[in-house]
Amino acid sequence: MNIPAAAEPLLATCAELWHSGLVVKTLALEEIYADPHKLDHYLESGETVEVVRNGRAVAEWVPRKVATLSSDTAKRPSIDFRARFLQMWGPDAFRNHVPVTELFDELRRPRGL
Repeated sequence: MNIPAAAEPLLATCAELWHSGLVVKTLALEEIYADPHKLDHYLESGETVEVVRNGRAVAEWVPRKVATLSSDTAKRPSIDFRARFLQMWGPDAFRNHVPVTELFDELRRPRGL
């Protein structure tokens, strides 16, 4: 059966392929070039789209899954780093009136025995 070249993109649009038990929509590369927004509907609904050029599969676009936090991560308490710092260094740790440059100068100064 001879299929005219103009009908090939239409056949590719309607095709559904079965990959590992899932239905995969197929679009011709020429169709995507002509109207890239054709992909929006498929990808937003979470469907995988196979891209075909000259009847051969050249790519597969899979929409990203939204990451969810596991229940273990949700139960962890948040860490109060400021409270831990103050516990280690005392309540006056943030009230130091000596500039940081002077502290570094003191650390870099050569020391004699």
